[in-house]
Amino acid sequence: MIRAATAGDIPRIIELGRLLHRTSRYANHAYDDEVVGRSLQELIDGSGVVFVAERDGVVIGALLGGITEQWFSTDLLAFEYAFFIEPSARHGIISMRLVNALTTWAELRGAKYLQIGVTTGINVEGTSRFYRANGFSDAGRFFEKEL
Repeated sequence: MIRAATAGDIPRIIELGRLLHRTSRYANHAYDDEVVGRSLQELIDGSGVVFVAERDGVVIGALLGGITEQWFSTDLLAFEYAFFIEPSARHGIISMRLVNALTTWAELRGAKYLQIGVTTGINVEGTSRFYRANGFSDAGRFFEKEL
């Protein structure tokens, strides 16, 4: 089941986020439960959206998104902040349902584009194929430099 997150889901989403963080290229970055909790609450309160996937009453995944005007026009751009699913559930229909929920949310708010990416370093090729199969096209590359 896919649904909008509530404040009661925040502790579990923080836990899932920590799992993603620990297993991704972000593992050497700080992960602060309080910062994550505040960010989630702001999104749930309307600054964006948080969708959760639930199985047998347990949250097993989340997709966090936002929407803003392009810096160069009034076209609305929807985007994903974070997308994570328990490893045991990553290869099912749950991912597609979460992406569809974000897509519908963005369309209903008048977004012209939805950007979603792979920045974790986890299964980049497989995730890229998943996005392409769901109507997304390659739009560039992501680079980072440690300072």
